[in-house]
Amino acid sequence: MRRGGRRCNVPRVNVRWFVSAAALVPVACVVYTPDLVEESSSSGGGATASTTTAAIQSTATTTVATTTTAASMTTTTGDPCPGGGCSCDDAEQGGTETDVDCGGTCPPCRDGGKCLLASDCESGVCDVKCKAPSCGDKVKNGDETDIDCGGSCATKCFDGEGCLADDDCLQGTCEKSVCQEPKCGDGKKDAGETCDDGNTLAFDSCSVTCQPPAPHLLLSEIVVGPTASEFIELYNPTATTVDLSNYYLADHSGYHKVTSTPSTGTTDFVIRFPAGATIAPKTFVTVSLRSAAEFKAAFGAFPTFDLAANDGGAPTMTGSWGASYGLTDTGELVMLFRWDGIASTVVDVDHVVWKTSTDKVDKTAVVGYLPDTPPANQVYALAPASGKSLHRCVISEDGEKKTGGNGSFGHDETSESGATAWKVATKPSPGAAPDASLCP
Repeated sequence: MRRGGRRCNVPRVNVRWFVSAAALVPVACVVYTPDLVEESSSSGGGATASTTTAAIQSTATTTVATTTTAASMTTTTGDPCPGGGCSCDDAEQGGTETDVDCGGTCPPCRDGGKCLLASDCESGVCDVKCKAPSCGDKVKNGDETDIDCGGSCATKCFDGEGCLADDDCLQGTCEKSVCQEPKCGDGKKDAGETCDDGNTLAFDSCSVTCQPPAPHLLLSEIVVGPTASEFIELYNPTATTVDLSNYYLADHSGYHKVTSTPSTGTTDFVIRFPAGATIAPKTFVTVSLRSAAEFKAAFGAFPTFDLAANDGGAPTMTGSWGASYGLTDTGELVMLFRWDGIASTVVDVDHVVWKTSTDKVDKTAVVGYLPDTPPANQVYALAPASGKSLHRCVISEDGEKKTGGNGSFGHDETSESGATAWKVATKPSPGAAPDASLCP
């Protein structure tokens, strides 16, 4: 064995690597010493030297990669805010903060704080610095309940906009934190309403249309069949007891002739309440057009009045009726009127006509009366089938002419819309208000 080989003009050293500012580079040549290489008697040492050199280069490459990775880690995992200020509560501005400990990814800044975006500010308004909320900044802020309205703003919110109280809304109704269009039944007395009971009861001191009830008696329910069940019901919406002695019911348009010609046709009636009869405030009376016994068989209780003198179950109405009197299922009218027995004219109190009656009230050309609503303009109620009833829902007589008529207080009772005021009930309710579902 011998030692020897090519040498660089450098002292005898082991392999060294140097790192420049830009990269890691090896020295100009690979230096080895004889004591690192042994010749093989069979290969002449060439293969061994080559293998050793490759191993050295591989080791050097690994060293470079390792050193580069370490340098990279030092760069990415170091302190990104070496001067401080990366925390939102360190009393320094740093990181994404637009002012000390606010803005950016920190909580929004108060009024006067520096900002770049609206989101940097509590008020949502940024103009180099955060601006205080105002009622014209097009941002929902401060105590506004919606954008630039409600709260302390003079501008009220429109329907559909947010609110906390009625006063936040232009129309004065806040429901479920949203301004709503005022409506009858919301429990609030809105503009145009004289009352609002929330529509809890159709027949009380406030009507379902949030208007006061009529100041006079009303027809409230009518059953047209079967024959034994026929009845007419009255309701007193006023606050006083009413004497019924001078009140009449009729089912034909010539009822006003009672002042001179009390007779009726074979299918009609004009009947009068007995002397001394009364109706208390907010109560009903029922008039069976047959006997009290027949009425009880149909509805489980006696009526208030009947037309059978030989039936002691109820006081009997007086007047006249034809041999085949009764209410026609498909079309008829009923008029409640008042006459003192002396005057030359009667006073209409309430009226309803249902399809397809051709017998309509029209006293326009009769001496002593003002014009009634033309028959062509009188609006029908629906015709109730046998076993059902026609029930009044609106007790305020909405849409009825309140002057220039032949009725109580000058009302024109023929002008009320039957289609609006009356509904068909599937089950009669004599002596009681209609079911709430009938009169929403």
